[in-house]
Amino acid sequence: MVHVLVVDDERDFADLLAERLRTRGMEAHTAYSGREALEAARTSPPEVVILDISMPGMSGLETLDALKAERPAPEVILLTADSTLGTAVAGMKGGARDYLLKPTDIDTLVAAIGEAEGRRMESLSRQRMAETAKLAALGELATGVAHEINNPVQVMLNEAGWMEEVLQETPMEDDRRKEFLESLDLIRHQARRCKAITSKLLTLRCAVDTRGVTADLPALVRTLLDTRQSRIESLGIRVEERWADGLAHLKLPASEWEQVLANVLDNAMDAMEALHSAGSMGSGEPVLTLSGDIRGGELEVSVQDTGCGIEEHLLTRIFEPFFSTKDVGKGIGLGLAICHGIIEAMGGSITVRSTPGHGATFTIRAPMAVHARNENNGPEDPASAKEE
Repeated sequence: MVHVLVVDDERDFADLLAERLRTRGMEAHTAYSGREALEAARTSPPEVVILDISMPGMSGLETLDALKAERPAPEVILLTADSTLGTAVAGMKGGARDYLLKPTDIDTLVAAIGEAEGRRMESLSRQRMAETAKLAALGELATGVAHEINNPVQVMLNEAGWMEEVLQETPMEDDRRKEFLESLDLIRHQARRCKAITSKLLTLRCAVDTRGVTADLPALVRTLLDTRQSRIESLGIRVEERWADGLAHLKLPASEWEQVLANVLDNAMDAMEALHSAGSMGSGEPVLTLSGDIRGGELEVSVQDTGCGIEEHLLTRIFEPFFSTKDVGKGIGLGLAICHGIIEAMGGSITVRSTPGHGATFTIRAPMAVHARNENNGPEDPASAKEE
């Protein structure tokens, strides 16, 4: 279902057009000014915007510029009574996909919306292919780097152990011995930290094993929450779970989904802890909401928190390897990159919506086909199986 936003200062026209689009199976909303359009686009991002150029206050072309700066940017179709060529050229240069004159035939408009949505999907597909290729290349590089680093690090650990044995047998002052032993402990600690980083690097080279150990999603999440119960209680987090009935019978590859959900859950709790530490939680109770459903042949999982949120200019970077907003030593920026790589390997996607100070929502979508071979899973999702 295409999400369309109709923007026109003539309320009756906008309402009527939106209603006609709804009768054709589209999700249509309205805005009556440029400012309202931007607010609506940020609240519920549209895929296609039908935009009137001649509006008082914030003009259509100004609104077009602002909409194209949004992430994700919608496809825009200009709809106006102004037939001058200059307006059309300005609109197309500003990023509009089409230009239709009022009054326009509804079938012509529907066809234009379909073409715009097709171009949007094609653009997203190209972006996904480019990101997947980039991550695959990085995974190959990371594998080689991890191997080359792990070998000398292991030698360092072995030599540190040997040095400790020699120190224990060598006569010297206690204070001096203590200094040497503390230095050796520091060497071992940093070496193990290097090994931990390289082990995460190896997970960037993702491959989905659909025949390994499996688990149903609610049970897997419950296990992850149980292992984090002490932190949940210390932060006073209220956990809400909403799982569709069919998910209790769907078997997922446990290792991949455990890794993805563990990283997303930890990220959510880090965000709520950061808001709490900053003293900005106020009287509101921190809430972690987890939900899952099967929609249109896809498994959709959502993790929502009430934490510090993510600034708009960072939203496009949070899945980049080694990108982190945390202090040095508190994160190396691989958790979400690993999630992205695993879900991409499944043929799915992971996205985020956030407003600073008002939390974030991570949404994971994966095609049901990637799990169809798991034991006890039918050839199709439980929802469709019930209908037969």
